[in-house]
Amino acid sequence: MKHLGEIIIFYPDSFRANLFTTKPFRMIGLIDVAIRYYYGIERVTLAFYRSSGTNSGKTQGLWYPIVGIKIHTGEFTEFTEYINCVLTETTEGGYADKGWLAKSLFFSGNKDGAELRGFSYGVHRDSLYAIGRSLSCLYENNKYYLIEEMDAEFINSIVTLNSKLYNNIHTQRENYDQFIHDVYIGG
Repeated sequence: MKHLGEIIIFYPDSFRANLFTTKPFRMIGLIDVAIRYYYGIERVTLAFYRSSGTNSGKTQGLWYPIVGIKIHTGEFTEFTEYINCVLTETTEGGYADKGWLAKSLFFSGNKDGAELRGFSYGVHRDSLYAIGRSLSCLYENNKYYLIEEMDAEFINSIVTLNSKLYNNIHTQRENYDQFIHDVYIGG
């Protein structure tokens, strides 16, 4: 049996955010979490966006996980080879427009628990939902760092960074690929 990772804590002091679009109003952000993998506990940066509540029944103001942001219209080339394959598999038509928040992965899979749509359907669902709710509170109380340079390229470069963070055993990229793998097979 494959051991899936488990988000065990998130670090509120690491919350960074910036405005992404004004119409609809959307913020994007990064948050660090600790994930227990089969190879140990690693600190990993995840990406989220604040929903405007305009599409697919999402809750206005709730923060939802994203894989990253599409930089070019067309096929997926922005991320790692593995993540590009997963996004191609989970996105209708296997391509998307520039600026699209890559979130299809978190909507795919078993539809049990539809009340948490957009947070995956696997092992990370409840943790991602709890983080999304916490980010809403942090955002509403101005408990985040404004990073004006944060845009699509910034988000994508951070989540796929090929460096070890916080004395981790593996790089951010390796840990993020493993996280995406766990969401994909577990969701």
